Amino acid sequence: MSKYTIKGSDALDDKIDSDLEYITKAVAPHCDAGILLGGYGRGEGTPFINSDGSQSPFNDYDLVVVVDKLNSNIRQRFQALGKQLTAALGLPIDLYPYLESSLPLREFSLLNYEMKYGHKVVWGESHILAAMPDYPHNAIPLSEGTRLLLNRGKLLLDIQQRLAKPNPLSDDERIRFIKFIFKVRLAFGDCALLTVGKYDLVYATKKERIAAIGECPGRDAVIDGYRTAINLKEWGDYSALKPFDIQTELEATHALFLLFFPWYRMQAPSRARTLPAWIRERLYATLPKLLQGRPTLPISLFYKLQRRFS
Repeated sequence: MSKYTIKGSDALDDKIDSDLEYITKAVAPHCDAGILLGGYGRGEGTPFINSDGSQSPFNDYDLVVVVDKLNSNIRQRFQALGKQLTAALGLPIDLYPYLESSLPLREFSLLNYEMKYGHKVVWGESHILAAMPDYPHNAIPLSEGTRLLLNRGKLLLDIQQRLAKPNPLSDDERIRFIKFIFKVRLAFGDCALLTVGKYDLVYATKKERIAAIGECPGRDAVIDGYRTAINLKEWGDYSALKPFDIQTELEATHALFLLFFPWYRMQAPSRARTLPAWIRERLYATLPKLLQGRPTLPISLFYKLQRRFS
């Protein structure tokens, strides 16, 4: 097992180390700490298998940057830095500024839970996230699954919008859309695990537990799709997916989403007491209609609100 992946090579580790060193030089002067999130932060990121058998980074680099002051100008600075680094390294890089004084007050969200218990401090004080609350592992709010499904359903909408255009997909688009479909299948499994209190931070554990989910729409497809998606995360050999028909697989995943999403929302009733929660409720109601071509909200407005409130 490598530093950043389950099955990746030492050469891949060296490449990611080099990328993170480049990011550190650009970003560290503007903040107190940088924390790597996601698959590479947990040590289970994806090695992308190139045609010659070599491996490349495939996951985005998502980093929380801890600052002692936060305002719109500082947010814009990190957004600009993220765009510059994305262009330089050829992988999406997102920098999320967190105010250090707010760490003890961070809400119990899936993002904060995974950040607290699955991360790598790239620069700064190594135990800086100890200031965050101790989130109970068996009490993740089910509403977080609804938010996850919103974000993953948006990916289906992205594919649907692109396939409506006449020109064929590029190789990069094909890989990205296969990745999107498998992200949706991961979300089905994660949400099914949340409903029975068996969610875990580590995919290897979740892959074992997925057979213990209760009844849900497309239960067998959820289990099989989840295991296949985890296998692809562990070993990103997309060349083995040449027979994968994106249109057919999109239609199957789309159909399951339209059954699974309303079912899950019934398991996680909302109490929309804040403006962001109320807007998310509107987005939850709108997404299935957009996927069915019956929009109640302009798609451009949906995308704008989803980016802001998801």
